[in-house]
Amino acid sequence: MTRADVRQLIGPHDGDADEEREWYLEGLAIDFDAAGKVAFIEIAESENFRALLDGECLHELDADSAVAHVEKLAPYDTSAPEPGYTYVFPTLQLSLWRSVVPDASQDSDDPSGRTFEAVGVGPSGYFPEIAG
Repeated sequence: MTRADVRQLIGPHDGDADEEREWYLEGLAIDFDAAGKVAFIEIAESENFRALLDGECLHELDADSAVAHVEKLAPYDTSAPEPGYTYVFPTLQLSLWRSVVPDASQDSDDPSGRTFEAVGVGPSGYFPEIAG
């Protein structure tokens, strides 16, 4: 889809935009390539919608469970950048991201990093296949 197609389908962007990325519906980020076509879609944790995969909301599962759930369908790339923060599943062209990785010193009431903040999907070839 083109940027114009997206705006016609979804409506105007939320005001946060640059040449490559626009935000919609308070949590949906769409990246565009140099030709103005959709290149990547990222769904942030939001009350407006849910990122479901095989009946499970990837934002609502604890991070370990979300990774295990996606791994039922495809392995993640252990060599991807930002280990612990980002999990990339090249076969599915899907990624999970969080800004914080909790550690043992984190208060048990602190939810930071316990779930993924964003689920991303790209077209075939966006994430390179795992070598091996």
